[in-house]
Amino acid sequence: MVGVAGKSQGCNICRKRKVKCDQGRPSCGQCTKSKRQCTGYQRNRHFKNLSALDRDTLIVRRQPLNPITEPSFIEYDHSELHLTQGARSVKTKPSTPESTSLPQLFEHFLSDYIPRSGKAKKDPPVSWLQTVQITGNPGHNTSLPLAITALSLVGLGRKYQNMELQNEGMAVYGQALEGIQGMLLNDDLICEEQTLASCMTLLVFEVLETPGSNVRGWISHIQGLSQLLQLRGPGLHISESSHRLFLGFRPTGIIYALATRRSSYLGDREWLTIPWQRAPKSDFHHLLDIMARMPGLIERTELTISMDPILSSPTEMESLRERYWAIERQLRTWYINLVDSSTTPLHSETSPRTIASATPCDLQPLTNSSLHFPSFEIARMHLFYWAALLFIYNNLTSLPPPSTSLYRFAQVHLQSEIHITATLIARSIPYLLSPETQTMGPQNVCFPLRTAMHAFSELGRDKEERWCKDVFEEVEKRGFPFGKILANVKWIDIPRFLYIIKD
Repeated sequence: MVGVAGKSQGCNICRKRKVKCDQGRPSCGQCTKSKRQCTGYQRNRHFKNLSALDRDTLIVRRQPLNPITEPSFIEYDHSELHLTQGARSVKTKPSTPESTSLPQLFEHFLSDYIPRSGKAKKDPPVSWLQTVQITGNPGHNTSLPLAITALSLVGLGRKYQNMELQNEGMAVYGQALEGIQGMLLNDDLICEEQTLASCMTLLVFEVLETPGSNVRGWISHIQGLSQLLQLRGPGLHISESSHRLFLGFRPTGIIYALATRRSSYLGDREWLTIPWQRAPKSDFHHLLDIMARMPGLIERTELTISMDPILSSPTEMESLRERYWAIERQLRTWYINLVDSSTTPLHSETSPRTIASATPCDLQPLTNSSLHFPSFEIARMHLFYWAALLFIYNNLTSLPPPSTSLYRFAQVHLQSEIHITATLIARSIPYLLSPETQTMGPQNVCFPLRTAMHAFSELGRDKEERWCKDVFEEVEKRGFPFGKILANVKWIDIPRFLYIIKD
């Protein structure tokens, strides 16, 4: 990672004079008072190893909170973006009076990040990033503007294949990370909304900038973020801005709990109720309510199966089986209500859609027809729903079967449901990788497709499993290697792979 030399936040002149700087802009008070020319705050950057969100820094204590401090209208002092229609590169030049401001830079990023179906002002936001306001006064806390600048630069650099922008984004990321680490050690800042928003922004950054097969930064960020949210408690996610941040983290937190097969506080009753005291739940978050309780059941199942068969009670196995079917019924009921509440079809059959590749050879669809959705948000709900069903079915098949003919008939039916559900996910992938879903589409491929790939593997469907791997190859070409990394990890080893235990 990259960082900034020195921990002082003062201007260069005050640091050289070793006097306290009031960090005024554009000239600090000390320089103005002593009639010196203030040369600003820019530092020479150098590479150094920075651990992301060290879990030990999440000190278990609660502090009074301030509302999220909205960053000021900051002039980005390194480059002016020249974004022309159809351009394949972005050039930078030294700062000019027409330098691109941070709000403009972030707007460029969002225009390529948010699916086209979610951009109209009347549409509800599909990402918490759409609700971040780049106005106001950040005071001494500049981590959020730095994190957003880093994310925006890297996103634009990826789009236009401009390494200069990407490297600059990495440099700013180092500054943001160093600032966040300081906030996590500060009793007055650790629970501020801006601290949470900064950490969440850098989590998105890690998804966009996963280097090679190294996902440790992403894992460390999500573990730290989860602990930070838990430290704040459910009562601090009721107000509008905090609530939006909580909603933004919740899908990722639940996916991570499912992938690591560990129970999560997100499934506790207080976390399922308190944050919604002032806001109604969307259909998506009603679905997440059901999914949030699944990791604890999966953890208990794996513990029960790992016990000595003599000690494991048939009654316990039957109890687990009943609980899985109860959750399956809840999922089915949720989907029936979703369909009944919609005045239009939630998805439709389309002709087979090839997946455009960066190479001359496009990826052919798996089946004779693909699925199309009226919006990205509806597509995402379907994929979470189908993936949740596959998790239920996978764990049902892992339970030792009772020796009855009725159960054997049920198993045949269950395998059919597994294949149908996994195929529905596969038929949705061309939509997620279509131009209209922009960056968020490929980002949301990993969880459902890796789940479907495991289902195909368990059923012995080699063709379908190979197709899933080909999709992950294609997604990697687009700059998202995370799915391919997980595709190369055995299903049974994924929890250990995704869970960092600090040395």
